[in-house]
Amino acid sequence: MISGARRNERHHPLLLWAPAALVAVATGVIALRRPESLRLTDLQVYLGALDTLRDGGSLYDYIRNGNAPFTYPPFAALFLLVPAQLPLTVLYAAWTLGTGLAAVALARLFDRRAAPWLALVLMLSAPVSSNFRYGQVSLLLAVLVTTDVLALRHSRHQGVLIGLAAAVKLTPLIFIPMLWLTGRRRAAAVATATFLACTTLAGVLLPQDSWRYWGTEVHDVSRLGFITSVGNQSLNGALLRLDVPHRPLLATLLAGTIAAIALWRVAGLRDPRTALVITGAAGVVLSPVSWTHHQVWLVLAAFLPLIRPARVAVLTVMLAPVTALAWTPLRESRLLLAIALALLLPTRSPARHEPANRPSTAGWARDRPTAAASPSPYPRSAGPGRPLPSP
Repeated sequence: MISGARRNERHHPLLLWAPAALVAVATGVIALRRPESLRLTDLQVYLGALDTLRDGGSLYDYIRNGNAPFTYPPFAALFLLVPAQLPLTVLYAAWTLGTGLAAVALARLFDRRAAPWLALVLMLSAPVSSNFRYGQVSLLLAVLVTTDVLALRHSRHQGVLIGLAAAVKLTPLIFIPMLWLTGRRRAAAVATATFLACTTLAGVLLPQDSWRYWGTEVHDVSRLGFITSVGNQSLNGALLRLDVPHRPLLATLLAGTIAAIALWRVAGLRDPRTALVITGAAGVVLSPVSWTHHQVWLVLAAFLPLIRPARVAVLTVMLAPVTALAWTPLRESRLLLAIALALLLPTRSPARHEPANRPSTAGWARDRPTAAASPSPYPRSAGPGRPLPSP
């Protein structure tokens, strides 16, 4: 029976994608059938800001319903200019389809062998559901970053997509030091140059908006929405909810320290998937605002070599809706998960003699082939920043 099922999977590989496809279609239809005032509201903000710009105003003058302004760098407007030319109904459908395809692409990039199951988990997860519901751009940017880190690691063009993503939204900037510390220094330079080139282009084409954004708006966290809500799972958001004294300084010191330790841990790391998750988790902690749609990196951790309780914990936290966590002791669970991944996710395989079917005592890891068995694009390392002796 099992061998027959495996033959069917080989002969009909598309069947493996059916569950993810069904969830994607259902989620997309629900998103598109919401009332106009609630349908793809973040996409409506992008379009409204572009309309204001075309009418002679500033991107940052537009505020949807009095509480949803445009908060991205000016280059994001250039990035969205072409799709914004589509008729609204067509754009809504295309954007929703693109969100589903982005989730599939992310699954195939991160774990090709388990891609159908990762795609299903992504479709069911709160971050991807949020991207569907609000018409966000975050999932597309995650695909750009993941493509850069995993698919372009042997290409001279590595770094371009991270730089492009960071020019649209600043949160991917944290992946530039990751490239540098994992030995991809040319890629880090390319990413920096791409970010600066895109930002300069926006400065030339939109000088007033660029001056306003970099001079004022980038520092104004009050424009970022109701950042005290539980949907904001950054460290800054948690401290805001706790109403601690000296919160800005404390958030900067604590989040900066966690991010620095996370980046130190990826230094010389030979596994780019682990580096991607650790860095993405650190970004969730560090950003002043980390909405649900920012948190897709935490979902990917479930497809790293974790012991079963850790995998169950990741899936439980990331598949639960925000509303299910808001009024429970688990309301800060995604922040705690991000901190745990940034600081505790193992960066080395367990010892070779450990039985493959026994959970490792080394953090959350489970035994897997050693670095010698699987070539890596990154330098060999005996730990953060320490090269192994030559064999």
